[in-house]
Amino acid sequence: MNLEAIIWLTWRQHRWTIVVTAVIAVLAAYGLTAAELDGSRTAMPLAAFYSLLVQLGFGALIGAFWGAPLIARELEERTYFVAWGQDVTPVQWLRGKLLVLGAAAAVLGSLVGLGDGLRGADDSSWTAFEANWLVQAGYALLGLAIGVLAGLLTRHTFTAMAVTLVAFTLVRMGLAFFVRDHYLPVHRSVARWDQTTVVPHDALRIAGGFVDADLDPVDVPARCADFPVAHSCMRSNDFAIGTYADYQPLERLGLFRFIEFGICMVLAGLALYVTLRLLRHGGGWRPSRSHRRDVTSAQSTPAVAAAQTDG
Repeated sequence: MNLEAIIWLTWRQHRWTIVVTAVIAVLAAYGLTAAELDGSRTAMPLAAFYSLLVQLGFGALIGAFWGAPLIARELEERTYFVAWGQDVTPVQWLRGKLLVLGAAAAVLGSLVGLGDGLRGADDSSWTAFEANWLVQAGYALLGLAIGVLAGLLTRHTFTAMAVTLVAFTLVRMGLAFFVRDHYLPVHRSVARWDQTTVVPHDALRIAGGFVDADLDPVDVPARCADFPVAHSCMRSNDFAIGTYADYQPLERLGLFRFIEFGICMVLAGLALYVTLRLLRHGGGWRPSRSHRRDVTSAQSTPAVAAAQTDG
């Protein structure tokens, strides 16, 4: 079986899953963009709210319902005896599957990345960081890769789906809350006591506090921590000479989105590398002796018969 045949078989097997997901993506994109074009800047219609939820969880959806069952179902139902026959290796089989599903996931993720649901809003702002086609495409591909690896490691569809949801959520939260703000060194605005820090209104404020004579951040000592206004204590005791504010300028928004997409691609590549390596060397899927003795009976099951019919 050549690559073209594997791709065609993949489309036949997964076309309805792709179609249903495409409908969800189109409805979400419509709900978000229609709300943006509706004038008022402060309101978010209910349809746009639900569409935003789709945007937040689309990568997890792809991972759980596309990636996790891809290998796990073959192992769980033991249809890999047929799918990974002598005419196609497990690696070739997976590559063909990933070409179709990966391309579809990237396209649909890009579609979901349109708009943020706020009427008259501008997606060129830090609050709309994830409302971007490139970022959402990266999340979709990362979710797919995590799901495929989870399916191979767990060998059980529902377990793989749960593991995928947890793993993807942890990665997303890690990027959003601990990593994203520091893709590049921050800009720092320093002001003495008789001045105020200057931070552009459209910038992403990262941190703030007090600085010493060397303009390095200093912690608030215990004796000032109990004061209603630590500012007065720090100044009267010469613990600091002023304040500072760290921020990321809006001009970096596009670059940060590209960096996050790159991180998702690296993580997805690592997950797929581990998956392909395990498949190539038989780790996680090679049948036991008892399974080999039951090949004949396994190939007579309805699931395998259906796989043979699709082939």
